[in-house]
Amino acid sequence: MDLRHAVRIWRAQWILTSVLLILAMAGVAGAVAKLPRSYQSASTVVLLASRAASAQNGSNPFLSFSPSLTLTADAVSRKVMAPATVSQLAAEGFTASYTVALPTYTTSTTGSVLLVTVAGPHPAEVQRTLQAVTAEISTQLAKLQHGIPPRSQVRADTLSFTPRATLSISQTARPLTIVVALLLVICLGTPIVVDGLVTRRRLRRSALPDSSALPEDWPSLEIPAFPHRSGLPEQTTPEDQTIPGKRSPG
Repeated sequence: MDLRHAVRIWRAQWILTSVLLILAMAGVAGAVAKLPRSYQSASTVVLLASRAASAQNGSNPFLSFSPSLTLTADAVSRKVMAPATVSQLAAEGFTASYTVALPTYTTSTTGSVLLVTVAGPHPAEVQRTLQAVTAEISTQLAKLQHGIPPRSQVRADTLSFTPRATLSISQTARPLTIVVALLLVICLGTPIVVDGLVTRRRLRRSALPDSSALPEDWPSLEIPAFPHRSGLPEQTTPEDQTIPGKRSPG
């Protein structure tokens, strides 16, 4: 079946198609109102070289990036994403889902940057979780450097922080797209199915022989009439039978 044939069917079944489209639009409106929305917020944290390591560069940590900072950032991200840390934050009331990861394109200068992304259905909870996860990076970094003199410790600095959670269009539209696609399949497929059933029924009717189309000399089946009782020979009783040689009384 090509598109032209489908368009012909939709035109022929325009009442059914119109009703289904109206119901589909109502269903989409209901889905928009009922489907949960997803909000997102993000922050960026960079790990800087220690004061002792940056002393040779004029105490400027932004001139002292090295592959060791990339390894430190990877270790910190794994600690923050560990199940124990996730459970701890959830127990403290920070239940929104989050990710802490290195940039997709990592070099010796960008490998010390950590991207924090938090998503959830409630914007206030998303923002609170973002603050907690961003602070947890410094906490886990300090735990990894326990016992090291402060002058030799790697430091964490927040580069950016989203002040307010925003609606994530992609995450919100994904389930809505599935609903719209399903409703369109139902709306456009039902008239085609109905037309196929009607056509099949017409073909079955046309295949049956029509009595009016039979020729006049077509032999017909004649059922013989049952003989009427009056036409049967009258039955006589034994008393009414005449016995030869016997005279009837009177």
